[in-house]
Amino acid sequence: MSSYLDFFAEFAVTGMVLGVGLGSRPDDWPGTLGDDFHEASWTDHHLVRQFGFIDANFHDGSGEWICDHVNVRPGQMHRFDDMVPKAIGIRYGSFPRRLPFEDVANRLVGAGVEIHHVSRMNMACLEEYWIPEGKVMFSLISEYQREDFPALRLDDVWTATTTTGVDLRAEQLTRYR
Repeated sequence: MSSYLDFFAEFAVTGMVLGVGLGSRPDDWPGTLGDDFHEASWTDHHLVRQFGFIDANFHDGSGEWICDHVNVRPGQMHRFDDMVPKAIGIRYGSFPRRLPFEDVANRLVGAGVEIHHVSRMNMACLEEYWIPEGKVMFSLISEYQREDFPALRLDDVWTATTTTGVDLRAEQLTRYR
């Protein structure tokens, strides 16, 4: 059986959740993750489907809803027992209430995956690590946020996201290991 670390490593290198991701349609997600989701919208051209700790965001720019952002929120798993969608739990087993990035990084580096640290714009920013293979950004709790999140520890993963159109400059990146 796969583990929660396999889930995060697979998301990091593919940017997909059980085979769905950027470019998919809203109806592709329930067939994969089940019908237990919440739906919201912030503008006429935005739609989000929330499957526990996974958000699939869609944009309608030309009359068709297309997934343009996937946000996995392990930093929220300590809050509720039902944050892991059933299909994910069946495949990957139980998930811990917090996710140290070092555990994910060890799995990725062991598989030969590159990780880059992203320079912070200021101290209030989360620490960020870029996985170029899957175009996924991991955002971590930094010293500055620790007091705001007492259930989490320094370097725990807050989010892992992939978004269309990300453009990182080489001078922003430093090879992690």
